[in-house]
Amino acid sequence: MEITLKARSSSRPEPYLVVFVWNNKTLSVSCDCPAGEFGQLCKHKLALLRNDASMLYDADQNHGLDKAFKWVQSTSFSSLLNELEETERQTEQTIAKAKKQLASIKQKVGRLLKEGLK
Repeated sequence: MEITLKARSSSRPEPYLVVFVWNNKTLSVSCDCPAGEFGQLCKHKLALLRNDASMLYDADQNHGLDKAFKWVQSTSFSSLLNELEETERQTEQTIAKAKKQLASIKQKVGRLLKEGLK
């Protein structure tokens, strides 16, 4: 079985096509956006996998999204999504810490340059 949903695009007026294929209890999802064409996880696939109807190009696709999301729920996607979100959270914390350290070092270098180096 296959469901094709039209996803909003922020870069062009035409929607991108996100295709959900359900075959032998296996779900595959593709998108024809540039990232999706390279097999990457794009914002269109991710939003629709999360059942985010705001990504739909038109509201008359809600029924298709509901059906596709039922397929998603019967897979291991929720655990993958949890892992993705946790890794994103950890990455953001690491970046914030690194930015803080960088600002501190820049402040120190600036102060030393003003006071003079030995």
